[in-house]
Amino acid sequence: MSVGAILLAAGSARRMGADKLTADLGGRPLALHAFEALLAAGFDRPIVAVAPGSAVAALFADRARLVLVEDHALGMGHSLAAAVAAVPGDWTAAVIGLADMPFVRPATLRALAAASVPDAIVRPVFDGTPGNPVAWGRDHFPALAALSGDKGGRDILARSPPTPLACDDPGVVIDVDTPEALAAARARFL
Repeated sequence: MSVGAILLAAGSARRMGADKLTADLGGRPLALHAFEALLAAGFDRPIVAVAPGSAVAALFADRARLVLVEDHALGMGHSLAAAVAAVPGDWTAAVIGLADMPFVRPATLRALAAASVPDAIVRPVFDGTPGNPVAWGRDHFPALAALSGDKGGRDILARSPPTPLACDDPGVVIDVDTPEALAAARARFL
């Protein structure tokens, strides 16, 4: 079985501004933290969904398979659909993460990959709270590839409740999507 990784980095950052993913966090761009955690977890050349012309694309250089999401401004569903359409045929599952979640540990990513099977969805749970990234089995790829709008996989999760994966990683519930969240994230590096 081959489990791959997808990083969604094409959002328009309406709550924080267009430069969110390149904002400095501990001396590195915000999005690089999530990407490098995928590499540290052993994922080879993750798929990264980016907006055309985005400065964030340069962060991943030749270490990723970039997918340009032309209609990214229409919502996360479009980014998910474009990324899943680029998945290689041998992937049995994909761990799908968000570029604005810089604190997810590589061990958590490895645990999600290890728990993945083609017909299941596995979601990390920290202290009773469901988080991200989510591991999606291949059987769910067609539904993900049909997404549009700004809902992401929420409706699919409602129809096909995920298998919870208890973890001790608070990073699965920390996203940086407001100036206040960025300030709190920066404080973690002090």
